[in-house]
Amino acid sequence: MGAVLAQILDGETVKTAKYETSTGALVALLGARAFVWADLYTITLATGVVLRLAAGDSDWAYGGNTWSHSGPFIEHPDRKPTAHWKLGLDVDTWQFSVIPRSVDPITNAAYPDAIGSTPWLAAARAGALDGAIVQVDRAYLAAWPAYPRALILAPTGVVNIFTGRVAAIDVDRATVEITVNSHLELLDQSMPRNLYQAGCSRVLFDAGCSLIASSYAASLTVGSGSTQSLIVATSGLPGGSGTYALGRILFTSGRNSGFSRSVRSMTQVTTTLQLALIAPMPFAVTAGDAFTAWPGCDKKMATCTTWGNIANFGGEPYIPSPETAA
Repeated sequence: MGAVLAQILDGETVKTAKYETSTGALVALLGARAFVWADLYTITLATGVVLRLAAGDSDWAYGGNTWSHSGPFIEHPDRKPTAHWKLGLDVDTWQFSVIPRSVDPITNAAYPDAIGSTPWLAAARAGALDGAIVQVDRAYLAAWPAYPRALILAPTGVVNIFTGRVAAIDVDRATVEITVNSHLELLDQSMPRNLYQAGCSRVLFDAGCSLIASSYAASLTVGSGSTQSLIVATSGLPGGSGTYALGRILFTSGRNSGFSRSVRSMTQVTTTLQLALIAPMPFAVTAGDAFTAWPGCDKKMATCTTWGNIANFGGEPYIPSPETAA
């Protein structure tokens, strides 16, 4: 069967899956159509942390890794996973539930299941699973071992049945519902990749722009007359484009410390600058609060020239408009 094996379940051939063992033992076992199995979940977080969870009531060891069944619980009998496989390039999906324990039955520790040092439910709400890669492998045995079972089961072989990226998370009081999209979703993007337009396609201070944000950061102080939507500061004009319009500010002290907002427009009145924000700050500002401001860019060629960065300008201003193009 080479590197690909048809997965056989309930006498039906479904989707082909990656064959992950070099021996013929699993091929023979599946060919006999008499086997037991359990799903093994490998969740790789965006931070690189790897979580390995096993469905059922046994731990599994394979390929030097161990999947634990003791918690959090996965694939609860009342919340079985659902999968949707489609022909062609449509995105496949896998949905499953994770049920963290509220208390350890042996130690009585509260919320023993955690991601890092944060309880599972709280970590999921905080976005710990955002962008995580989920790999679902199916471990096969000829039959369940007689009781008492071994502490850790070793499968005859393992087949990868789904791999994708976390697309949606729904957290309630006791359960985390996770929806995973297959990597086919990477093809679901606008084409062509590059949009040819008069304005620059770069994002200010990104790798394509090449400018360094820290070189243009200005430390300012909130002045009197400021509101949550209008920040008054005393300072000269910034470097680069010469305006904070379309730039951003980040508060470094006061009740809004850590919050940032984009700047809608900048008005110079005598020795003060008035920065109108696109959205108001969450808390009232106070004269003396410190913030850092970065200039903005309107993505025009003339503005890029003021930055001295015309070599990295990402627009095509000389392309004729559709109305005038021959």
